[in-house]
Amino acid sequence: MKIAAAVVGLFVTALAYLSYKGLIDVKWIAIENITRSTLMNASEQVVHALNNTATQFAAQPSSVAGSGLPISAMFGFVPGLIMGLKKG
Repeated sequence: MKIAAAVVGLFVTALAYLSYKGLIDVKWIAIENITRSTLMNASEQVVHALNNTATQFAAQPSSVAGSGLPISAMFGFVPGLIMGLKKG
């Protein structure tokens, strides 16, 4: 993701530079509208996926809940444990 963001940033910078020099004419409003609609669609898909995941978790009995440990505690504890073990 970082590499893709850097490539897109360099591309937009190159477009801005060439537009500044007068070599090309960039329609920034059209680019802004396309970018906005793409980001809105992506965010809607993420929200939909999260809602589906939450529905699946609600429908399935949790093995964590059976152990007496709240699910929210597991979601905080497990990533912290993994990060601690990776760092040494």
